[in-house]
Amino acid sequence: MLNAKDIKDWLKTIGKNREWLAEKTLVSKRTVDNWITTNRPIPPAKLALIEKLMSGEEEIEFELPPDFEKQLRAMADEMHKNLEDMVSHILQITARAHQKRKAEAPSQQFTPVETFTAPSLEAQGRIIGNIAAGNLADGDTIPQDIRLYRELEKGEYLLRVNGHSMEPSIPDSSVVIMKKYTIPPIPKPGTIVQYHDERGVTLKKLVRRKNPETGKMEYTLHPINPDFGDIEPMDGGKISGIYVETLDRWEKA
Repeated sequence: MLNAKDIKDWLKTIGKNREWLAEKTLVSKRTVDNWITTNRPIPPAKLALIEKLMSGEEEIEFELPPDFEKQLRAMADEMHKNLEDMVSHILQITARAHQKRKAEAPSQQFTPVETFTAPSLEAQGRIIGNIAAGNLADGDTIPQDIRLYRELEKGEYLLRVNGHSMEPSIPDSSVVIMKKYTIPPIPKPGTIVQYHDERGVTLKKLVRRKNPETGKMEYTLHPINPDFGDIEPMDGGKISGIYVETLDRWEKA
C-alpha cells in the first residue's frame, strides 16, 4: 500500500513540491505535511487521486462556476461536514463516475459537469445496531436494511448514532460507516473510534492527555460537543471500530 515515503520520493523524482500536491488534491499544504511527516492517514479518495497522479493517468479537469466556493460551503453546512471532508466526498464520487464512464466508453474522453449531482441510492447495506454518543451504554442490535450511494468495503459496517456528544460533526440519529479495527497499536489521537468495555459502547474522539496527578500520558475519550465531558481513563476496554464517514443520504430498503 502507498505510504508517506513513497509519496515523498515520488515528489522528489518528478521535481514537484508539497504545495503542488496540495493544489492537485484540493487540500492545504499543512494537510499534505501531516500526511508525509506525521504519517497521518490519507483519506481513501485523496489516496486514490494521488495514485492516479503517480501513475501518470490523465487528470480530471473541472469547470467551476465563479461562486463555487460559496456553494460548496453551503453544501458542507447542510451535510454537517467541514469543507475539506466535503471536497473529499465530491472527489470520491467524481472519480467513481469517471472510472465508470471510461469502462463503458473507453474511446470517449471524460466530459466534466458544471454542477454536482447527488449519486443514486443503488447500493444495499444493513444498519447492524445503535451506538451511544454520550455515556457508555448498551447498543440496540435490531438490524435495518437500507439503500445508500456506495457499496461497503471490506471490514465496513453501518451503525445509527444515538446521542448528541459528537455534534455538530455527527448529529444524533445519523447513520455512520465504521471500519472494523483489530490491528495494534492503538489508533492515532484525533481518530473517532468505537470503544466498549463492561459499561457499554460509545462513539468518541481518541485523545492523549497528561494526568495531573501521576504526570503520565493517558488515552481519553473526548466528545466534540463541549456540553459533554470526557470519559477517562480509557482503561481495560477495547477499540473495535474506526469512524469512516456519515451518510448524508440513505433510505429504507
